[in-house]
Amino acid sequence: MSNLEKIQKGMRVLQILSKIILIFAIVGVALTSIGASLVAWDVLNTENQFLHFLSVTAEMSKGQVVGTLIAAAVSLLFGAILTEYAYRYFTAELKAGTPFTNAGADRIKQLGIMEIALSVISMAIVDGIYEKIGLTGWNRFDDAGGITVGICLILLAAVIHYGAELEQKARTK
Repeated sequence: MSNLEKIQKGMRVLQILSKIILIFAIVGVALTSIGASLVAWDVLNTENQFLHFLSVTAEMSKGQVVGTLIAAAVSLLFGAILTEYAYRYFTAELKAGTPFTNAGADRIKQLGIMEIALSVISMAIVDGIYEKIGLTGWNRFDDAGGITVGICLILLAAVIHYGAELEQKARTK
């Protein structure tokens, strides 16, 4: 098995995993949004076992439960956006048959920029929600890892561009 075949198999696995993660993220956004709506509309309240358990155990008010669920939905939504874009990259790479294309490098660079930007935006929104509901101590959301991944993706894009140049030179000889 050649190295390219190994890379393509790895890309196929990553494509499948990204699709699975995307599905879980979308389901998570739906469930947390529905949960926040049910609590906000008093369908789930302190008389129900669910909210009573949370209120007593975590000492959270109705507004804090809603805010926490909304913050989780926001995090999942931004994760789903990034995962969808990664899935599209893997699909395009498999179609091209090689990771060393200028278009692929551009997609990776865009993904890196999106990772940085969406990490900062998501972190700001979630921090704002936790500040608003008075649970800043509960917020363990630190997306510095997303910024680091974004920088690594931008650097990887430069390597992929270089590989694409080498492939192009090899074809013209």
